[in-house]
Amino acid sequence: MEIVVQKYGGTSVADKDKLEQVCLKIIEAYNKGESVVVVVSAQGDTTDNLISNAKRYSKKKHKREMDLLLSTGEMKTVAYLTMMLKDKGYDAISLTGEQAGIITNGDYGSAKVIKVIKENIEKHINDGKIVVVTGFQGVDKFGNINTLGRGGSDLSAVAIAVALEAKECCIYTDVNGIYSADPRIIKKAKLLKNISFEEILEAATAGAKVLHNRSVGVGRIYELPMIVKSVTEEGEGTKLIHINKETDMLENYGPKIITKNDNISKITIVGDSLISYPEYINKIFKIAAEKDFQIIMITFSEISINIVVKNEIAEEFICLLHESLMEMK
Repeated sequence: MEIVVQKYGGTSVADKDKLEQVCLKIIEAYNKGESVVVVVSAQGDTTDNLISNAKRYSKKKHKREMDLLLSTGEMKTVAYLTMMLKDKGYDAISLTGEQAGIITNGDYGSAKVIKVIKENIEKHINDGKIVVVTGFQGVDKFGNINTLGRGGSDLSAVAIAVALEAKECCIYTDVNGIYSADPRIIKKAKLLKNISFEEILEAATAGAKVLHNRSVGVGRIYELPMIVKSVTEEGEGTKLIHINKETDMLENYGPKIITKNDNISKITIVGDSLISYPEYINKIFKIAAEKDFQIIMITFSEISINIVVKNEIAEEFICLLHESLMEMK
């Protein structure tokens, strides 16, 4: 039997009624004779609420303990969903990231997936089970829980699909696929039948919220068939394609998506003749590489360097830049 990986985000699993719809999608695929692996996010605003509640108990950032805390959101979802599938007469099993074999590099808050040890998932598939896995998390070589960053459940699904050599990885959302703009803002936004991995990777990095940019990058490298479609409505959704293999680049010439990003900060370093001293630029990129910080954009003038990064890393990046660059004077 061919393996399909389905991923459901927070809004798609937000309550019992939403989980009922998810059950129907899973059962539909299973009844077609496909082996189904499901990856889920925490319900609704669970992650945000856990972060907010943590601040009531501690004012400091304890990264290891925060990853442990945040991982519980997805654990609740897989438990609920698995119990509901069992009640409907389907043999399902819930797995944490560790039980699913997702091995990470030990970076708390935004870990990289090193590999997926697939034997446990395969064992349950071979036993005819529907496998339900927590997204957003894995474990390092010491057994510490690492989260993969916001939106990391997409990455979990893609990593598992690649390891299992799945037929496809289907990302289910509350919209019909990928649009030319956010349909909640632009009412006339067009549903795209397909989009290249390169285009959606750029759009995701720039703020499009449909897919996690790191998941797109992994899918592109391993040429994983990926589709984005609706949980509640029928339709083919949007297929991610490889330009060189599946379409004529000239026929797809022109703008595809317009997006915005509310989750970024601009850091500005001011000083006379900065652009004349490349060692400062080199130091900035070295710090970013060592901490695995993504620089979204960097611009220069004679007396300033402007760096655009995600809000979640801005404060730590500023501290590191101040400590390192001021020592170079």
